[in-house]
Amino acid sequence: MLKIFKKNFRFFFIILITCFILIIPVSAFLLKITPKKDTKEIVVIATTTILDDAIRHLIGEVDKDEDSGYKKIESIICNDPLMGVGIDPHNYKTKLSDRSKIKKADLVVVNGLHLEAKMVEAFKLLSKDDTLFPIGDILKQKDIEQKDILQEGNSEDCDPHIWFDIDLWLKVVDELKDKLYEIIPNSDDKKQLDDNYKLFTKSLENLKQYIIKETKYLKDSKKQNNNELILVTAHDAFSYWKKFSKRHGCEFELHSIQGISTQTEANMKDIIELAEKLTNNNVKAIFTESSMPKDSLQSLKEEVDKSRNKRGLGPILIPKNAELYSDSLGKDGQETLNGCTYKHSTYVGAFLNNMKIIKKYLL
Repeated sequence: MLKIFKKNFRFFFIILITCFILIIPVSAFLLKITPKKDTKEIVVIATTTILDDAIRHLIGEVDKDEDSGYKKIESIICNDPLMGVGIDPHNYKTKLSDRSKIKKADLVVVNGLHLEAKMVEAFKLLSKDDTLFPIGDILKQKDIEQKDILQEGNSEDCDPHIWFDIDLWLKVVDELKDKLYEIIPNSDDKKQLDDNYKLFTKSLENLKQYIIKETKYLKDSKKQNNNELILVTAHDAFSYWKKFSKRHGCEFELHSIQGISTQTEANMKDIIELAEKLTNNNVKAIFTESSMPKDSLQSLKEEVDKSRNKRGLGPILIPKNAELYSDSLGKDGQETLNGCTYKHSTYVGAFLNNMKIIKKYLL
């Protein structure tokens, strides 16, 4: 019995050794012919929540309630934006933690056009030439006929709030897609980028048609009472929306207390004249912004209330808990369009929220 066991053991041992010897060259051969997968992750970061949202949609990092068709491109990591929700980008200075993030990123997406005015030097010092992608400046260079980028008054400075022109934002998304396409090595990931791009641009086209329709309705409703559609905001961030609306036949009048940079203010004479105009057109509300001080419209409200009181009208509203999103997206809340749910932390959701608030308080 023992002899049989030893004999069988020796037999199995020889087979095991033989298999092991054969496996080594076969495995080596298979490893040689199998293409290596590029596992290096590409790190992308944006300055604003608005740019961050565009990147996340292109790489498929999207809430499933919005659209289940998006697929995540695993080779790209999109870090949190340098400026969080509610931050004023005009006055934001680079923090120590930002410096590390910028240095480590393979792509730093910047709005440009002096939106991040106090961060420019940090970008020059910390980012490599091929990693910095100032999307607004790139669009300006291509805007030979000066149809897209707005100038600030009579100065040579540009209005950086390009995201409020949906047509222009579609161009931004095109540029971002092309840039990501350059740095993605994997062909499957490039295909997924194309698919995500189609889904995102479709949602932007749907938003575009909705905003045009609602603005036309609002304008026509005001006209029936012989009033103009006038929008008053804390700072001049909405000129691109006005330009977009004019292009599509639904232009409105726009006024703000502070200038484009949030560092310039209207004088008292301008405020009194504006107050009279708002009273004449029975404008019922003026709007604060999520990234602006809440008392920025108080001086205008006081003048409008004086004017309205003389005509037996009640005070003008500054809606509470109903701020417009201007330089930043939101955090809480959601909107629905064409069966899809968009959080206020998305570009589409924030734009829908703005339209809803304006319509609610101006009609």
